[in-house]
Amino acid sequence: PYAQQHGLAILAYGAICRGLLSGKMMAEPTFEGDDIRQYDPKFRAPRYAAYLDAVAKLDAFAQERYQRGVLELAVRWVIDQGAIALWGARHPQQLDRVKQVFGWSLSEADRDEISAIVNATITDPVGPEFMAPPARK
Repeated sequence: PYAQQHGLAILAYGAICRGLLSGKMMAEPTFEGDDIRQYDPKFRAPRYAAYLDAVAKLDAFAQERYQRGVLELAVRWVIDQGAIALWGARHPQQLDRVKQVFGWSLSEADRDEISAIVNATITDPVGPEFMAPPARK
């Protein structure tokens, strides 16, 4: 609200939650090298199963209501909040679905239903706390 009231643009980093909202994550992913998902509690048991369940439910919701996938739903949700969704595509073909984000928007009732799905499915949510540097002794 503050940004909108003062004409400030918001760049929303992580609109598809490190690929979780792409709809392409597997039940047992492998993360290598410096992939931060190795340390993100969302991508580790037991929470990961709940997050995948939420993604499946959101994808079904998006298909039923808008004939779109969960990725488009997630990016549309960010845009409807008045933010600019940063989409970290690594390959050009990952941008093919960008055009499906435009030409529609979420109703207030649908935003409420999305919140209800997330709140009912993810009972132990993870914030960005895990990214904080370790406390100094």
